[in-house]
Amino acid sequence: MTNALEESTNNKDTSSILLERASVYEALGQSELARKDVQLATEKDTTNTKAKEIADRLSKKSLATAPTPKDSRVDRFRSFLERISDSTKTTEIKQFCSSPEFVSVLTACGEEDTPTEVRAAAYMFLTKLLNPGPNATQYPMSFIIEQCAKCFSHCMDTGKNVDKLLAFRTLNALFQTNITVGAAILAQEGVVEEIMDVIEFEVLDVQIAIANVLAIASSDSSCQKVIVKYGSGWLAKTASRSSTDERLKAIIGTTLTKLQAQGASATAQKVPGNTETKDESLEDAMRHMNLKNADLTESMKNVLKNQAQDGSVVLNAVEGLAYSSLESNVKDSLVKDGKFMKSLVAVAINAANTNSNPLLFGIGTILANITMYRPVLDEQQQQMKKLRDLANAKSSDKAVPSDDPLETDNAVETRIKLAVDHSSALALMVMAKSTSSNIRMVAAQTYHNLVTPQATRGKLLQQGIVKSLLPLAGSQKDPQCAIVASQALAKLAITTDPRLAFGPEHSLDLVRPFLSLCKDDSNQLRQFEGLMALTNLASVDDNVRQAIFQEQGLVIFENLQLSNNTMVQRAATEMLCNMTFCDPVFDLYSDSNKPGTQNKIRLLMILSDHDDEATRRAASGTLAILANAKGTCEMMARIDKGYERISRLMNEDEIVDVQHRGIEIVRCMIMHLEKDAVVPLVAEEVDKKLVCIVKTCQTNVVRSAAMDVLKLMVAHGAKLKP
Repeated sequence: MTNALEESTNNKDTSSILLERASVYEALGQSELARKDVQLATEKDTTNTKAKEIADRLSKKSLATAPTPKDSRVDRFRSFLERISDSTKTTEIKQFCSSPEFVSVLTACGEEDTPTEVRAAAYMFLTKLLNPGPNATQYPMSFIIEQCAKCFSHCMDTGKNVDKLLAFRTLNALFQTNITVGAAILAQEGVVEEIMDVIEFEVLDVQIAIANVLAIASSDSSCQKVIVKYGSGWLAKTASRSSTDERLKAIIGTTLTKLQAQGASATAQKVPGNTETKDESLEDAMRHMNLKNADLTESMKNVLKNQAQDGSVVLNAVEGLAYSSLESNVKDSLVKDGKFMKSLVAVAINAANTNSNPLLFGIGTILANITMYRPVLDEQQQQMKKLRDLANAKSSDKAVPSDDPLETDNAVETRIKLAVDHSSALALMVMAKSTSSNIRMVAAQTYHNLVTPQATRGKLLQQGIVKSLLPLAGSQKDPQCAIVASQALAKLAITTDPRLAFGPEHSLDLVRPFLSLCKDDSNQLRQFEGLMALTNLASVDDNVRQAIFQEQGLVIFENLQLSNNTMVQRAATEMLCNMTFCDPVFDLYSDSNKPGTQNKIRLLMILSDHDDEATRRAASGTLAILANAKGTCEMMARIDKGYERISRLMNEDEIVDVQHRGIEIVRCMIMHLEKDAVVPLVAEEVDKKLVCIVKTCQTNVVRSAAMDVLKLMVAHGAKLKP
């Protein structure tokens, strides 16, 4: 590909492609490859300013940074952590929370210029202090909250902007480490009301600090009510002003979006008979300012499209869109905006470079929401949904909601195709390498969404999706992530030649992930897809069959042959048929001296008489292969009504494929058992059925096989009746 780019004459387009690849290399930590692409891009188009930006960034990374002296607070805060590590020592914990040392920790969380390592130590301390664990029954949490509230009130009472900033930033830290503690302070009677009464007169930095608190507090139900009651007017008015600072508008957009999303969720989950009225202050305020949801979405989209430099603005916009993208109309709006989608991918790549996990998780959530299918409900779940919708409609005097046309499978697949066209897989590529299990999980889920339509799989394979999915599927630390990634790979393996999609070097790596799908009793679709994927893999590489055998795959397949799901039962039988081409499997199934082998053959004979045509074909095919061994023929002969079952394979109304397999079984039975097989076969009128096939079958190879077996029967003493 690099040679093709070097020889390309379309310099501007080539330069853009090279820079996009350079950004991916940079995110993956391959700086040297990134530099080469930047250099070539500059040669192709000297006017491309983005090349200079990336080159400068790479240069800064390569410069050795001088070590900074360690701040003494880091060790002090770590020593504080040891003092409160035993949650049973309530007296010591109370004493510490009453001391100036506790205030110093809170201050470090709230001051803007606190060094990163000091802030990290302070947050670590707060996280431990505010989350003692379920066994700490006598823990003085109320006392701790009381001390935090005193510090907050003290800063607010001075009236100084610097103290107000400290108060709200520290409160934000409390929300981040334990949302219940933050909510207990903010939701106190009169606190939000007093804040909102004077917010118009606060300086911009204080307004931004307050808005950040409101944004994070909007996730708590107790805070939602007071924010909606006292803050709706200011939030709506500030969001609607064109002159509002971009940072403030992004935070407010997030807050309004979260409040609306939480309100919608509460309405959807409302218990029938609950007469509690909904506070419509937020809707009224937005209506009064002529502020629509679409306006909020556009505002947050523009933050990303304009490539704002302030990271907090981008993070707030992404968080807001992560909430709003649960709405179907927002999903469509986002994915149909090509500039926004490309900006989203670019932000994800840059976020990976700066290790901004919250930003990456938010982007992953947006992509997952855009591409998510509706959950498939069983009959009972469908009835419960209808009852809930009916109850909610009666309580709100509205019509029962109809199915959303933007959430149909066709609508979702259209969004997925657009997401793939906009290179969403590049964003997922960097997320898949994240150290955060949550980010890897959202990447795996989105990958699974993207490969669900068959139409997108070829393009995703070209974009290198397999290399990203393989480490996720093989993860031992994240079993849920591994199972979702494995299912995505299985979908690819089912519809694509494994030699092209994976190559021999990766095919063996897929055996364990696909077997893990087969063992997932909670999801029969995964079992089915795992079986189909393994069948496809094994069909082109005998080494895969050997690996499956060594990983005890046969036991899994045999259990799934007893599944109550016809498709799973069929796929398991097809997989077993494929495995009989593996010598150890053939030997195992054809050796009557091995424990349990007789029962295995009996099950195959039962399945060869299955109502499902494909299952009959697979089971009879397995028997036809195994019948080449004398031991198998002897076991079939010993089975109750064994010859009757063999005879039924050649019934006139049976499909040709099964008839052919039946003919092959009869041939083997006669070859190995001779007259001992011919007599019971004639008793079951197999000779007559073979004659019928010779006369009526339109498939030459089957007709010819039937004629050969008839001759064999005659040679072993059978007398054909006219």
